[in-house]
Amino acid sequence: MTSVAVGLTLLSGLLYVLGYALSKILVAHHGMSPLQVTFLRCVVILLVGLVAISWPGNRMTWGGLLRPEKAWEQRAAAAALVASNALAVLAYSLLSVTSASALGFTAPLLLALLGGLFLHERVSLGRWLGTVVGFVGMLLIVKPGGEASLFGIVAAFGGALTYAVYQVLIRRLRDVATTLDTLMQVALVGVVLLAVPVAADWRSLDLSSVGLTVAVAVVQTAALASIAAALHRSEASRLAPWQFCGLLWAMMLDALVLHATPTFESLVGAVLVMAGGVLAQALKARTAAS
Repeated sequence: MTSVAVGLTLLSGLLYVLGYALSKILVAHHGMSPLQVTFLRCVVILLVGLVAISWPGNRMTWGGLLRPEKAWEQRAAAAALVASNALAVLAYSLLSVTSASALGFTAPLLLALLGGLFLHERVSLGRWLGTVVGFVGMLLIVKPGGEASLFGIVAAFGGALTYAVYQVLIRRLRDVATTLDTLMQVALVGVVLLAVPVAADWRSLDLSSVGLTVAVAVVQTAALASIAAALHRSEASRLAPWQFCGLLWAMMLDALVLHATPTFESLVGAVLVMAGGVLAQALKARTAAS
């Protein structure tokens, strides 16, 4: 079960980086705001979900959407993810894909801490060491002080914090909310929260921006579904080090799309990112065996 959760976490990291890279194009080349990108993504998901509700044999109901179990907790988790998404889109629009990802992936370190504090998960020494090693690797990739946009850095950290809060809340809700429930609540809350500010600063859409928006919605929804499914299968703090691997996907994307050759420090950081995840699992397994 844990190996499946790890695989889903790795897939989630890849899809999130790809989705935010596409969002960067919408902001930089199509003139959309981060809030509009997030809002339209929620609209697409909600529309698809509403169609699915009326589909014969579907387990999702109007009652489950409007009056879910532990409604306040589910909607607090959804609001945290909506905020995280908007902040991350802003960060990616101001920073390179690799730098925005590296700063955003401080979330696993925060998740390990929050998982121990609020979920009463036993955060072993191996998990802490693995997370810290991965964090050091992130610092080598980002090179603190090298980025000009302080606003982008703050947005990236804010997105990381709200994403960690979301994952903690989802872990608490694993017995009452399925992955589908989570997706629909995020879409509903996002539409309600963002409708007014987005309408006040609406940017017109052409055919290409509409297509790209749908692509962002599909990719990031798949990412959300992957991490939600992972958190249903394993502890949040156990999965935290593996989320650093999203940095590797970001470096590969920068290299393939922007032709940015990784530096020696970045490659060392990438090795440390991978080592952090392996270290956390190896020490955990050794402790369990002894």
